Formats: sequence, structure tokens, C-alpha cells
Amino acid sequence: MLTSCRAASPLARVQITRTLPYEGNILVRVGDAVQSTQIIGEAMPPADFRIVDVARALEVSAEKAAKYLQVKRGQEISTGDVLAARGFLSSRVCKSPIDGRVLAIGRGRLLLEEKTSVLRVSALVPGHIIDVRPGHAAIVETVGGYIEAAWGNGRESYGTLRPMTRAPDHPIRAVHIDASCQGALLIGGTIADEETIQQATSVQALGFIVGSVSPMLLSAAEHAMLPILATEGIGTTPMAEAVFKLLTSLEGREAAVDGDIGQRWERRYPFVVVPMPTRAAQLLNCDRPLAIGDLIRILRGPHRGHSATVTRLDVTTTLETGARVPGVEATLADETPVRVSYANVERLLR
Repeated sequence: MLTSCRAASPLARVQITRTLPYEGNILVRVGDAVQSTQIIGEAMPPADFRIVDVARALEVSAEKAAKYLQVKRGQEISTGDVLAARGFLSSRVCKSPIDGRVLAIGRGRLLLEEKTSVLRVSALVPGHIIDVRPGHAAIVETVGGYIEAAWGNGRESYGTLRPMTRAPDHPIRAVHIDASCQGALLIGGTIADEETIQQATSVQALGFIVGSVSPMLLSAAEHAMLPILATEGIGTTPMAEAVFKLLTSLEGREAAVDGDIGQRWERRYPFVVVPMPTRAAQLLNCDRPLAIGDLIRILRGPHRGHSATVTRLDVTTTLETGARVPGVEATLADETPVRVSYANVERLLR
């Protein structure tokens, strides 16, 4: 029986695609060795434009606006620079909303071109380049621990793994975070509140890896300046025990986190990679059927969030509605036997 699967492996060969947001230049070649902070691609984003209605800002006609201008076509400007002024002591002032240059002038308006800067993409993980798509992407292969999450806020970083709680359902609180967390990726069950995110940012922690993010904190998490990954997604589900044990066993190791969840038409899992000094590992295989001995995560029901080991396949399970459906028999970490439908399990690749 094929089921959905997600990686939670202490050692795997991992291929990470690093993509430029716009067409640009890939700076590496197949076979190159790279470090985590090495820039492997760069691109210049297209410029944004703003139309500034000078006539309206100065309360004059479009024809008269030109005589109050204090800038010329092609002139470089900064945010807050005076574009035009009228009246005693310049009582009416029109200022620039952006950094850039004046592209065009006419009909009482200015067309401004926003200043752009080169966007650079790093390798994120140490490894070797195994493929290049010129102008677009490069694939870095590395070996190490690899964990896929359900949700991320789109940010990425590289830091030291630091467990902050003793159990996968315990929250990380602001009082737990101090200056010793600088440069760390904080591991716990959940994030207690917005103050916790603010405290982590203030001490220069480099991210959170938690089981889930409360819907009440979703907006704060999305706008946080540091990466936040939730292994189980949005809600209150604790981190699966197997994932929590794996992360805590790697305490003190350097790790890369990428919180990108992709677009609607190209869904991808955020991930954690913990590079190891070896190349002896296999690629994870998500295509084989579920088998006895596999580790699973329970997605719904009374044991939601728990991990278990499969002991029997194709058994009959009874849902809360009374429906009888095919599933698996498995044992939880405390040796408790459970039966779960195939629809409610996810295989943990390891």
C-alpha cells in the first residue's frame, strides 16, 4: 500500500535545488565543491515603478506643476527627498516615496524607477554541485540528517541546533531564551506567543523548529525576521516523538533550515539538513509500498502526532463514524498497540 511520506532520517544523501527568483547567472559548475555560505547564483530583479501626482500634492493644475519641480529627468533620488515645493517656506511639499531615479516628467506627474540591488543565492549546505540549469538553478548534493516539515515561513538560515524543551508537546517561552541562544536554531513543541518570537529575534537566534504553529500566531510567524518551521503544520499537534528525538540527538550540530513551501502549483516541503562528514549514504526512496517495520506518523485521531512502528498490514480498523476501513497495526513508543487507517498515516523515511 502506497502512503504519503516525509523524511526524518539521521543520515541520507540529499539533493537541494537552489533556484534564482529571476533569470540571472549561475556561478558554479557541475563537480564544484561548495560551502554553505558560498554564493552560487545572482540575479537582478526587475525594477518597480511609482507614479507621483505632483499637481495633486501641491494643489495646483497639471500645467503649473512643472515650475515647482526641484528635480530633473534622470536625477538620482532617495526616500524623503523633496521632488517639488510650493508656497511660503514650502508649505506644500511633495517628497519621494522610494530610492531610485526620475524616469519621466509630464502632465503634473513624475514617473519614478525604484533602485534595485543584486539578489544572491547561497549554497545553504556544504556539498558538491551535481547539476546546473544555466541562468536558473543549481543542485547541491550533501549527506547528513534530513527532516521535512509541513509548514515554513519562507526564510532560511544556518545555525546550531538547540533543544529548548524536554518533550515534543512543550512550548518554547520567552523566559527560556537568553543571550546563549545567539546563533541557535531553537527546537520545541510550539511557540508560546508573539513575545517569544520577539525575544528570539532580539538575542539573534537564527530560527525555530517546532511541532506546530498556533493559528493565532500565524501572522506573526509569517512576518518574523527569522525562519520558523513546523513539522506538523498549523494547529496544536505536538512534534512527532521520532522527529523530536532525532532533532534532540543532533544537539550542538550545525544545521541549515529552509522554510520555503513553494507555490500552489509547485508544493514543496520546508526542510532541515544537518551536514555530516561522510559521503556514504543512500537517497531516500518514497516510491516503495509501506512495509512491516516502517516508522509512521499518525495524522488524525486520538493518537494524532504520535509516531509508531508498523507490525501488521491490511488490517481492518474502525473509524469514529463506525466505518470499517483498511489500515495498519502498529506499536507506539510505549509499546501500546494501535490500529490506524491508511488515510491517517504518513511514512517517515529514514
